[in-house]
Amino acid sequence: MSAVYVYVCSALLLVTALVHSVLGEYRLIAPLLRSREGILGIELVRFLLRFVWHFMSILFAVIAVALIANQQDAGSGRTVLLLGTAIGVGGAGIVDAIATRGRHIGWPLLVLIGVFVLLGLWAR
Repeated sequence: MSAVYVYVCSALLLVTALVHSVLGEYRLIAPLLRSREGILGIELVRFLLRFVWHFMSILFAVIAVALIANQQDAGSGRTVLLLGTAIGVGGAGIVDAIATRGRHIGWPLLVLIGVFVLLGLWAR
């Protein structure tokens, strides 16, 4: 019976990720970015606002998939969590570095997280 709770949780995470990205973009991010006043006039800030918003949805999806995989097999769950972190976080760092031309302070840490989790995955 406890598996049902994990699957429901995972489904809710995936729905939340989708709704967060789609409706958040449509109803919050895009209208907010139409303003170019104050700090929103800075292109880097505009990119980061959208990037971080959608990055949260990616993390929701990684957690959901890892929970599902863990329910099937703990070893698979660990692998999915590590690989999902490498792709989701490390990949976001690469996108961040390219899109901001290295101007955002956070990209090196995101990439390093991805690299070290891959090293951890390969070392086991």
